[in-house]
Amino acid sequence: MARITVDYFSAALMRTTTLDVILPVDNTGDAMALDYNLRHNNQSHVGAPYPVRKGPFKTLFLLHGITGNHTDFISETRIRALAEDHNLAVIMPSGYNAFYLDHPETHNYYGRFVGQELVEVARAMFPLSQRREDTFIGGVSMGAYGALRNGLNYCENFGAIISLSSAMVVEGFDRIISDDLFFLSRPFLESTFGDLDHVVDSDKDPGRLAADIVYCDRPRPRVFMAVGNQDPLAPANRYLADRMRGTGIDVTYREMNGGHDWHLWNEALQQAIDWLPL
Repeated sequence: MARITVDYFSAALMRTTTLDVILPVDNTGDAMALDYNLRHNNQSHVGAPYPVRKGPFKTLFLLHGITGNHTDFISETRIRALAEDHNLAVIMPSGYNAFYLDHPETHNYYGRFVGQELVEVARAMFPLSQRREDTFIGGVSMGAYGALRNGLNYCENFGAIISLSSAMVVEGFDRIISDDLFFLSRPFLESTFGDLDHVVDSDKDPGRLAADIVYCDRPRPRVFMAVGNQDPLAPANRYLADRMRGTGIDVTYREMNGGHDWHLWNEALQQAIDWLPL
């Protein structure tokens, strides 16, 4: 299992950005088996072919939460072992604190970055499947919102979406605004989402995007949603799951014991990857 850190210049962000990549091109067991055979059959190691897995690999684009970066899943989860077990490539970008939305005024097109550009760039760099059915997007918290919004908005690119404890900051802003946390303050929310009175039924609203997909007969990604039963975001996630199901989108929804933290996301990530068509 190879871990690769990539710096490349993004057209969507107009700057160099960093990705972490997990690529199942090698396997410890395969290498040890080759070494055993060479040693016990009195063969020379010189010129012996290394047992490389060539792909093309099914791929999960995995988005971190607020205050995080491209290393979060490596440091906080079992994603390397899960990827190896499922022969799955994983691409983990840095999304900063922008909720993976486009901000044209500063040329930070985070939505276009994860929904379109990153898919194309990763396929050009690595032996990844070109098929929509083999391409997935997921995330935790802010990243779960980004996965839902961009997985639906760019539904031609993704066959499945994983949303773990989605930060569903889409409606009822007045109930959550607080200066105790910067990401719940009105200035931050307005700079991220624009006019808060016009977010519902806009292209920032996953429920609206799901309805548009069905109405326009675009490809329908399957959706996996999980949230902790002690998470304040559980009611909003439950409501969104019902809303998307009502449009005709295939949604698997699970409420699990726990809160809004890596303990729950580790367990939920295992379930989500098992759910993927791998």
